[in-house]
Amino acid sequence: MRSIRANLVLWVVGTLGLGTVVVLGATYALTRNQVGRLFDAELKQVAHAVHLREDWTQTRRLRIARPGFELSVRAYDQTGRIYFETAMPSLPSDLAQSFKEGLVSAPTGEGPWRVYTHVTDEGTVQVGQAVAARDALARELSLSVLMPMLLLIPVLGVVVAWALTRGLQPLHLTSRRVSDRDAARLDPLPTDNVPRELLSLVHQINALLARLEGAFDAQRRFLADAAHELRSPVAALALQVQLAERAQTPAARSAALQELARGVERARRLVQQLMDFARLDAAVPLQAFAAVNIAALSREVVAGYAVRAENQDVDLGVDAPGVVQAFGAEPELRSLIENLVDNALRYAPPETAVTVAVRQAEGMVELRVLDAGCGVPQGERERVFERFHRVAGDPTRGTGLGLAIVKAIVERHHGSISLADADPGGALPGLAVSIRLPAWRAHTRPAEPAQAERVGGVRSGLS
Repeated sequence: MRSIRANLVLWVVGTLGLGTVVVLGATYALTRNQVGRLFDAELKQVAHAVHLREDWTQTRRLRIARPGFELSVRAYDQTGRIYFETAMPSLPSDLAQSFKEGLVSAPTGEGPWRVYTHVTDEGTVQVGQAVAARDALARELSLSVLMPMLLLIPVLGVVVAWALTRGLQPLHLTSRRVSDRDAARLDPLPTDNVPRELLSLVHQINALLARLEGAFDAQRRFLADAAHELRSPVAALALQVQLAERAQTPAARSAALQELARGVERARRLVQQLMDFARLDAAVPLQAFAAVNIAALSREVVAGYAVRAENQDVDLGVDAPGVVQAFGAEPELRSLIENLVDNALRYAPPETAVTVAVRQAEGMVELRVLDAGCGVPQGERERVFERFHRVAGDPTRGTGLGLAIVKAIVERHHGSISLADADPGGALPGLAVSIRLPAWRAHTRPAEPAQAERVGGVRSGLS
């Protein structure tokens, strides 16, 4: 690909060349017009300067023009009898005599001529000049103007190339500064003495370096967190394998294998949440934002947790209209609802309810997940969104990543999240997680009545 400097030099030189052609054409036209006006005036002056009375002594008299005289003269009476005419130059033989005063352009066998006719009482005088002589003079004058411009083009090309080399020096300097960067050096480029034209580019490069540094930091944090959090589950699995190997009875072996299966599930859940959080922390969207039916998505997630809810004797349900559309990425919103439902089922006591409620109001989609568990103390409601944070004394098994993932997804979707008691003043206040997300605005749908239906044998709708 041609360089910017070469492109600019070619454009400048090409524009100058084209401009020179245009200037030459315009100069030739203007010069030709001006030369024509001057020679027309000279034709008239010569015709008026001829004194016929003094030249009547002899008819058909030839006169040789003095050197440098380029006009042809012919004089004749009212009958067409020629008094005299010039030779070298002379008028074309086929140029007709005229008895009408004025300037005319006449075609002849020698090409077009410009002729002025002056009529007096003594006779008529015709003075003419070939148009080709005028054109030759106009071309000569135009070329004399063109030559300095032709000499100026290469000189100007060299000057432009030198000026561009000096002008593009900051670009080369910025390029070298960028090439010096690697994964170990992501500090921003300096903006001192950077030209205004490059300042926006330098700012964009600095923003990219900042995003790269954030992605690398997220990767390092993920590796550190994964190494720290997986150490205990892996050690527990190794211990459970040893207990299963040492079991003396089938019942003890079965109990050890069941505990091993639960440990594997906990490790799988931890790895999945670590991967989800790593993707969110690195700001890598799973897919482009579009319209997502939060109501239908909530029913799908609840259906997936139906068996677990039945095994825990928990009444899991959805309270939502048929269609409530939010603007977001469906995989991330599905992960959000799954983490909330999973978290609610972990703390919901038997014979209680967990409800996922969806509404749309004031251009926002409201998603609430309510349970009847022990809730979260007021002083812990900000800290539970931190990674791996567990409330002191919490007996449930968890990773401390669920609500951190939920908050990261909400922030990516420009929403808000808050925690409150589901049953204030009750023995078990429970937890109400309220989330507000931007609604899909491209299409407006009429409000649909709330639906209450069974999903996989579990209640859907408020009881």
